[in-house]
Amino acid sequence: MTKTEDPRRVELSHSDGSTSPLLLVPAARRDENRPAVLVLPGIAVGARYYLPLARALADAGVDVAITELRGQGESTHRIGRSGGAAGYHESAGEDVPLAVEAMQRELGPRPVVLLGHSMGAQIGVYHLARRDPRVVGLIAVAAQSPFHRGYPREFGRKLRLGSIVMPIVGRLAGHVPGQFFGATGRVPADRVRDWARLAATGVMQPARADLDYVDGLARVTVPALAVVIADDPLAPESAARNLLAMLPAARTTLESEPQPLGHNTWARRPDEIVARVLAWIDREVTTA
Repeated sequence: MTKTEDPRRVELSHSDGSTSPLLLVPAARRDENRPAVLVLPGIAVGARYYLPLARALADAGVDVAITELRGQGESTHRIGRSGGAAGYHESAGEDVPLAVEAMQRELGPRPVVLLGHSMGAQIGVYHLARRDPRVVGLIAVAAQSPFHRGYPREFGRKLRLGSIVMPIVGRLAGHVPGQFFGATGRVPADRVRDWARLAATGVMQPARADLDYVDGLARVTVPALAVVIADDPLAPESAARNLLAMLPAARTTLESEPQPLGHNTWARRPDEIVARVLAWIDREVTTA
């Protein structure tokens, strides 16, 4: 794939009748020893934003897909009271499996590593609790548990207040403006309620769950990497460590990227992060 060529696109159909695109960026020369990577976007960030990241990984021989979270980017999910549920459980229990199935149908059956950005990494952690045998690892970049006690005091107080106020806004309006998260667009109220519970209590148990996620996470043994980016107040090292702590039985690694690449913009100039991702994959999850 050239840098200007559009990715292959597959439409995923959800149980609420909405659709979302899965963008496929296959490697021209696949490294058979490396798993495929599924990118899970951050809150209010469209899938296409991650194309530079996907292309850099594909240039290194890794097949990549980028999924669209319901209610973001080109998803047709109807945000509001009349729309279907779109919380963490729906993403982890339905949307991620749909994306993995489509990846393996289009690119061939291969182990998959989830690469989550910010809230996308939280959803990736939730999915690990479901013990999907196709998923062999998790990479969390500029990601965190939003638990307020994992942040400096002033920022933590804002998170605690947000965990109270934002669900009320969501209940009244049917959505929460993305500006609350430093983003654009609207965020489904269900997703914000699940986020708020995490921010208030640190407990990974979303609404409408069909399993005990906390118990499931305690049994996860696939490896996980968290990459903390310098000068990122939204995902400091303490909050990244709290995310990894949700996987007490897993082999976890935390790395610090000294370049201030930005909470979102690292995905647009991804060379440093890609180098870390590839080194970790080769060390922890190669399929040879």
